[in-house]
Amino acid sequence: MKLFKKLSLLFAALALTITIAACDLEGDEDWDTEYTSLTIARGDWPSAEFHSHVAKFIVENGWETFDVEISTLATAPMLVSLRAGEVDFHMEMWTENMASYQDDLAEGLYEEVSVNFADNAQGIYIPEYVATEYGIETIQDLVDYKHLFPDPDASNWDPDHDKAVLWGGPSDWEITEFLMRKFENTEEYGDLIDAFEFRPLESTAMLNAQLVANYENEEPWVGYHWEPSYIMGTLDMVLLGDDLPYDMETGAGNPPAQPVTIAARSGLDEDHPEIYSFLSNYQTSAAITSEAEAYMTDNDLSAEEAAQWWLLNHPELWEDWVPSEVFDNVMDALEE
Repeated sequence: MKLFKKLSLLFAALALTITIAACDLEGDEDWDTEYTSLTIARGDWPSAEFHSHVAKFIVENGWETFDVEISTLATAPMLVSLRAGEVDFHMEMWTENMASYQDDLAEGLYEEVSVNFADNAQGIYIPEYVATEYGIETIQDLVDYKHLFPDPDASNWDPDHDKAVLWGGPSDWEITEFLMRKFENTEEYGDLIDAFEFRPLESTAMLNAQLVANYENEEPWVGYHWEPSYIMGTLDMVLLGDDLPYDMETGAGNPPAQPVTIAARSGLDEDHPEIYSFLSNYQTSAAITSEAEAYMTDNDLSAEEAAQWWLLNHPELWEDWVPSEVFDNVMDALEE
């Protein structure tokens, strides 16, 4: 009989514990929430990182049912992943830099959702103080001034016998391949090729660090860069012209301003129409992006922190991208 009473009390205590735990779980709003995973593919440059974090913060905090991962990929594997549906969207497709872009769209391998910005520029830049002092206006003019751009790795560089250096971005960028074709085009750029070596650097951090170091010492520098960027928002740089018309296949000319688009995997509009609608409304500018990059760098912020600063301080620029309740959720999260 005593054993029966002890067992009864034990079962009663266990039942009470389970009931209390169940009540606690019912009061936890996140306990039964099913999160849907999304993946943003981003490139190795700051503006793509910034826009990826803007989208991530809006999606996760606006709808509160998505878990968003940002995956850093070089251009070629990013395109492969997008075609295969292994990533959901990409915030900065530099369309003229991607030779397969229009064919991919025509084949339905992925979709163009919107134009993020189209007031960009890219090409070969020099500091403004160099352009002014020497009157350099085009890349053809560089040939007469190769002595200004010595190879920093050569201990006894001789401008009469050795090549100068023109710097490029990572070798896996399609714009870098375009510039490589320019430096293989001996028929149209023979003099430039005889005078300069085109030397890619394998990260934007390396490219920017080298440019800034030369700029701070008011030394000449020549190489590839683009707008929007922190560099173009803070340094006085000059985009050099090219006497030849643009030709993607031969590397001739300067790439024109181009639509920098947001692309999504096929089927995203059917799987998540609310996210597709948000992305279709997403539109900024080179000036907006450069401002954000400059703030991020000047204040030593991560891209995630810069995205939150931008969202909090410029709600008028993105309020119309999302439904009102989503906007309110995002603002609440920013103000916490």
